[in-house]
Amino acid sequence: MLKIQFQSGHPLPADKKLHEMAENTEFQYDMGYTASEFSQVLNGNFSGENSELRCKLAKPNSWLISHKDSPMNIEIKIEKKPDRVLGAIALPVLQVYFKVNSATKQQSEFFFNKFFKYFHKGGG
Repeated sequence: MLKIQFQSGHPLPADKKLHEMAENTEFQYDMGYTASEFSQVLNGNFSGENSELRCKLAKPNSWLISHKDSPMNIEIKIEKKPDRVLGAIALPVLQVYFKVNSATKQQSEFFFNKFFKYFHKGGG
C-alpha cells in the first residue's frame, strides 16, 4: 500500500505521484480535515449535481465513488487520527484510505486530479 503524507497548504503532489496513485489499487493519505469538513467537500461540488462523479455512502465514514458515464468504482474510507499539535495550535488529521476497485488509468488520473483540486486548502 502506498502511503502519502499531504498537509493542508502544501502544493499538490507532483505528476509522478498522481501517476503512482493511478497505478496502485490501495493507498492512504493524511489530510488536515475534520470528518465533517471532508464529508461536506466530498458530497458538495466534488460529486454534486453538476459533477461527472457520483458519491454513495457505503457505511459510516466510507463512500463509493463512481462516474456517471463509465464503469469506475473507487472506495474512500476515513479514520480520525490524533490532532497535530504545534504549540497552542491543534490541527485535525484524517487518515484517508483509497481503494481503486475498478478504473482505467485515465479514470484514476481524472479522479485524483479532481480530488486534489477540490480538497486542496490554500496556504501562503
